[in-house]
Amino acid sequence: MNPDLKNERLQATFETEQITHLLYDGKAKTDRRRALEKLIETDPSGIFSNDLNYYLPRTERHTRALAKFVRLVELMKVLGCSKEGDGGKLLESEDMVFLLGAIADDLPSSLHWIMFVPNIKSLFDEEQQAKLIPLIEDWRIIGCYAQTELGHGSNVRGLETTATFVKDEDDGHFIVNSPTLTATKFWPGTLGRTANHAMVIARLIDGDGIDRGVHNFLVQLRSFHDHTLLPGVKTGDIGPKIGYNNMDNGFATFDNVRIPRRNMGMRFSTVDKTGKYKKKVMSDASAKVAYITMMQVRAFIVNEAGKNLAMACTITTRYSAVRRQGFKDNKVGRKEVQILDYTQQQHRILPLIACSYCFFFTGKKVLENLKSIESNLVNGEGDAVTKVEVSDLHASTSCLKSFCSTIAADGMEDLRKACGGHGFLQASGLPELLGTYLQNPTVEGDNHMLPQQTVRVLLKIVQAVQNGDKDTILAYKKCDSIYLVQEISKVMNGQNCGCPVEHEDEFLNVEVLLAAFKHRSARMTMEAATLLQENIGVKGLSFQEAWNACLVQFARVSKAHALYLLLNNFRDGVQGEYCSAIDRNGVSALKDMILLFGLWFCEKDLGDFLEDGYFRTDHSNWVRKAVLKVLKRVRTNAVALVDCWDFSDFRLKSALGKYDGNVYPAIMASTGKEPLNSSEPGPGYKEHLSRLIVGGVGVSGTISRL
Repeated sequence: MNPDLKNERLQATFETEQITHLLYDGKAKTDRRRALEKLIETDPSGIFSNDLNYYLPRTERHTRALAKFVRLVELMKVLGCSKEGDGGKLLESEDMVFLLGAIADDLPSSLHWIMFVPNIKSLFDEEQQAKLIPLIEDWRIIGCYAQTELGHGSNVRGLETTATFVKDEDDGHFIVNSPTLTATKFWPGTLGRTANHAMVIARLIDGDGIDRGVHNFLVQLRSFHDHTLLPGVKTGDIGPKIGYNNMDNGFATFDNVRIPRRNMGMRFSTVDKTGKYKKKVMSDASAKVAYITMMQVRAFIVNEAGKNLAMACTITTRYSAVRRQGFKDNKVGRKEVQILDYTQQQHRILPLIACSYCFFFTGKKVLENLKSIESNLVNGEGDAVTKVEVSDLHASTSCLKSFCSTIAADGMEDLRKACGGHGFLQASGLPELLGTYLQNPTVEGDNHMLPQQTVRVLLKIVQAVQNGDKDTILAYKKCDSIYLVQEISKVMNGQNCGCPVEHEDEFLNVEVLLAAFKHRSARMTMEAATLLQENIGVKGLSFQEAWNACLVQFARVSKAHALYLLLNNFRDGVQGEYCSAIDRNGVSALKDMILLFGLWFCEKDLGDFLEDGYFRTDHSNWVRKAVLKVLKRVRTNAVALVDCWDFSDFRLKSALGKYDGNVYPAIMASTGKEPLNSSEPGPGYKEHLSRLIVGGVGVSGTISRL
């Protein structure tokens, strides 16, 4: 054990195991997770080894990832979680969640259970599911979700792929076509080489030749017998990416591909044997269930943002405790300073540790809310769920997905840079961790587009307050955005909204920060509504033109709303039952991180609080001083706080983030795995370099004495 890292753990003010149990829902689940991780690490097949990951060519890594997936299915059967997991609830199986994390590598099949199966469950009727689910449970069907096209991403209504109904002597069928180059399905994960079925999002052309907009169609891509492509289908991998290269993100074109009529998702709309299109009259509850299912992926991204950021924080924090640079008082010969003791390094790292915990509490809450609402709708339990509550949750998941994945991606790159030159090594674990994560700001709604979905909901609150619509306001009683009602009223009525802080230490109170975040969110929302109204009423712009002119302000509103929700959820989570099993010292350490999270973002966004006079100029200085005070408190527990996440060396795959802190031997050991070092002289010497050094092809007349 590196002595510096050992000392860091000895100086911690709390018991790490208590917070570990918090992060993994108790001791029993922590023990179970550790047992499953050990099962993966010691699996006799050896297929789960990641030792050579950074040195393998892409094709071999993809093939090994497929082998890991098949071995995982075998283990699922042994553990008894296969039946529970495959039928659309794979990520609800705790063993499966732990196993996927333990593998610590990306599986080409992951879009099958993240996107494909949930779509079957939410958009296909019971009769269709009765036929498909058994094939899915037995892994005969491996699917993907094929929506994005070469020329179309977020604008789903612009998709060009068509599914045209054709009447025949039997049941009728659809012909799926890619009419243009830009209609090529492009980017869907699992599509390239792994999936044998695709959930294709295509424009439905009914029997009357009417374009009914986009619908879901199940298209078989490959033979069950030998995995060869079926007639009219062409798929392949799109090529190497920044990261996530185990995954075969693919392209697909369809040339008059015939599929059965009942391969259209018919839970909400149907096309009969004659080609007549009809929307089903569904209960309000059923429509909401499908809506909630589609939000769960965004909630999952929020939840995973904290875990991924925590992995990067673990690597950089441990390395910063081991790495020494510079002498105290410039006296050469003394022991160098731990770079974690430099305030600048603390300011780069410690707030991101706070973010990782904050995202955990919010992710947990959002997923629990979605599960509870879905249960209420399906089983009729609890109070009736309203459209307002569902749309409010949609607003929350949209802004949180956008904000959390942005902070996680940017934060991981900052953490890589904070490791200096060694952070540029693949062996640090950080480049691959970051490269793999970078998809998240784009998938499931581009982070610069999602704020519009949040603002559409928040503007309705402004309208309700302006109109004094008590019934609409009451409908938001149980919603995340209810906090805006009172604050917007204050802004509208010109009430004194200045920050009441009169002493710098008052900024060490989370309630002061929450009040500031609440005021900012309400003010910006009100300003966005006013700007939109002025663009239409005063400037005479069309609604679309006016909306476009407000997009930058909308992004600010979405961020402000997300930050209030995050800080509020963090505060509630630490004060709530989640932390009932943590002693006073552990709770105190978590409360320091709440403060650091709030103060750090307050410091970053000081202009927002100054521009309307909510903060005085002296408040700015006090906020900066408060950040430094809390950094000093969190510094003592920095290593312990990342240790709480309990990431094994197997999962981190990092020479810099090893638990024992023996960084430098690990870096040198990694050089021994590099294929370039497998022979002497190195590859290319005989064929090329020797021609210069020995053959003299570079000699130009006079031989240099050098």
